[in-house]
This record gives sequence, C-alpha cells and structure tokens, in this order.
Amino acid sequence: MNGRRALVTGGASGIGAATAALLRGRGAQVVTADLRGGDITVDVRDGHSVSQAVLAAADRLGGPPDVVVTAAGIYRIAPAVAITAAEWDEVHEVNLRGTFLTAREAARAMTAAGTGGAIVTIASTAALEPDAGEPTAHYNASKAGVVALTKQLAVELAPHRIRVNTVCPGVIDTPMLRLMDDPEAGEQFLREDVPLQRLGAPGEVAEAICFLASDAAAYITGVALPVDGGLSL
Repeated sequence: MNGRRALVTGGASGIGAATAALLRGRGAQVVTADLRGGDITVDVRDGHSVSQAVLAAADRLGGPPDVVVTAAGIYRIAPAVAITAAEWDEVHEVNLRGTFLTAREAARAMTAAGTGGAIVTIASTAALEPDAGEPTAHYNASKAGVVALTKQLAVELAPHRIRVNTVCPGVIDTPMLRLMDDPEAGEQFLREDVPLQRLGAPGEVAEAICFLASDAAAYITGVALPVDGGLSL
C-alpha cells in the first residue's frame, strides 16, 4: 500500500481502527474520521460534514484519498414489532445513508482527480440471512442496502477506474458485539452455528478489506465477501 492515501470512517474503534492500523503498517498514509476520537470529526449522517471530512482528509494526505473504507456503523437489537420509526431511521441514517454519503463524496473526489481508486464498504452477514435469536430487522435491512448500494456503485464507477466492494463480517470481537453478553449461550452458538467455532478478530476483517483495496484485487469489483468463519454457510 505504499503511496496510497486512505480515509477510514468509523476509524476510532473496532474494525475501522484495525483497518487503519493495518493500512498504515503496509505503507499507506491514513486519516481516520469518526464522530469522536478520529483524526477528523465527522457525522456520516450529514452530507456537509462528510464533504468537509473528505476535503480535510485530502489536505492532510496531500491529495484526495484513493482508498476509502466506510466502517462507521451502529448495531441495535429489537423485535421487528417493537421497533419504532425513529429507531428504524437512526440505524438507516448511520449505516446506509452514512455509507452512501461517504462513498458518494469519495467517488466525486476520485473522479475529479482522475486517478481511480478503491472504496470498501462494511455490510454484515445479517444482510445475507436472518437470525431469530437476535432480532435486528432495522440493522439487517440497512446492511442489505449496503450490499445493493455497493453493487450499483461498482457498475457506475467502473468507467472511472474506481472499484467498489463490501465485506460481510460475522461475529467479530468488537465493542459492537452482543453475542457474548451471555457467555454460555454465546459459546453454544459458536459451537453449533460457526463452522470455525470461534469469534473473528477485527484484524481478520481488516485483512480482507486491505486486500480488496489493494492492487492484488485489481480485477475485483462489486463483490460481497463474507468474513464469518463459515457462519453464512
């Protein structure tokens, strides 16, 4: 990743922080943007805030980012019949609207620079299949939207040499994880539902993200790559 200029939203913790660290370790210049704790403060729900963050990243990096990772997201658990409209909107504003606004501004900057680039979004295995034990209809729908958005962006941006892919993490050991709130039930889930029988680590998802952002994946665009220990099988 030597010479690459990267922007990672949600880069202050979890998968975003692991990705930023790995990109730096592989030679990229990296700016993290987060609501709190990043190099740049950003509210991904707000178009102006996202636009200013991309401009600020370009200023710090000495040019527009050619790698953008949209790791900002939130997770909520509630039965579908109990979800309020406000709760639905909250999840979609961060996870789907935030991904769209970030990818849009990144694409504008990359297109204007004429250098191409790579955008990697973060979906979830929840986009691919339901879970009766941990109901998250608003989260699932938002992440399914991220998958569809990623595929559409990949088609539209390919002529500009901008690749767009998404990763679909499974149960990853981050602050967002709720599976192990009940350790006994969590361990049973890992034994019975995850073929590799363990939690994933943020760094393992970061490896997939960095691969998709790198020239090693130069002929890959529009994919939704599960990083889930076989959970989606």
